[in-house]
Amino acid sequence: MNQLARGLSVSLVLALVASVFVSSPVVAAEEARYEVESTRDAYISVTSVMNEYPDVPLFVAQAPVTVTFHGDTLCREYIEYYSDGAFENGILHLPDFGEPVRFEVKNYTYFGETEVYDELTEEMWDIGVYVTGNYATLTDPGFYLVLAGPEAAAPTMIYIQVVDSAPGEATEEPAAQAEPEPVSATPTTSRVLVDGKEVAFGAYNIGGYNYFKLRDLAMALSGTEKQFEVTWDGEKNAINLVSGLPYTAVGGELTVPEEPTVQQAIPTTSTVLVNGAAVQVTAYNIGGFNYFKLRDVAKAIDFGVTWDGNTNSIGIDPTSPYTG
Repeated sequence: MNQLARGLSVSLVLALVASVFVSSPVVAAEEARYEVESTRDAYISVTSVMNEYPDVPLFVAQAPVTVTFHGDTLCREYIEYYSDGAFENGILHLPDFGEPVRFEVKNYTYFGETEVYDELTEEMWDIGVYVTGNYATLTDPGFYLVLAGPEAAAPTMIYIQVVDSAPGEATEEPAAQAEPEPVSATPTTSRVLVDGKEVAFGAYNIGGYNYFKLRDLAMALSGTEKQFEVTWDGEKNAINLVSGLPYTAVGGELTVPEEPTVQQAIPTTSTVLVNGAAVQVTAYNIGGFNYFKLRDVAKAIDFGVTWDGNTNSIGIDPTSPYTG
């Protein structure tokens, strides 16, 4: 996936998806169709669907599964694979990072032009529009994020769980496991200043500490002395923060809810590495996303964090070291 197309698509990924509580599964037809918002007639089709959970939305389908993008106004088409994940008690749990899925066919053109290009061999140099009928075949069991959208509009996202069970067999949710007790997460109302400039974050306060998304912090610090890249270490199954490198945006960073509300936060264990070495962090899952304690990240990357009670302001200072 080229950086332009990927940059226009993902994490929204996962600030556009709120909590994913769902109702009872609906038995779906063999092929399901999901409309793409902000378009006239664009939609995503999914084959071999066995069950559907509309409120997520999650489709359970038997491998192989073909995902096809229909419509001639889509500027974003993207699929990401998660080998690990769980759908428990009506909640979809996924890792922070997945692997991009290669399409079988992914053609595009540019606005006002007729020549068609193959993105599998030639990356876009500007924003283009995809040709209808692009598709990918999903064969590996696990979960997939499928994203599609037109230019300058929030993308539509669906999830697919690919299983090996035969059509007609009931697909049951995994047995519920004891989970940590949720706590209350209150939207952070404090101003956040990065190197003296105000930046809007979708952050939460839990137990008197502020929690931020890693990619939001990486985006805000990119280009400063304390910039860091966020990558996925598949061998260690961990998030790796690489200090000193500019951040590569994936889309959706620094997205702030229009009307933030108090959320339930579930403690989560995320393995985080800094330049390959493990660090201790405190994290919570809020609405399907992991939020990390600001001071833990600041200590790991070594940037300053301050608090000004008079102005109700959090200061993130990339020019000074962290002090506890």
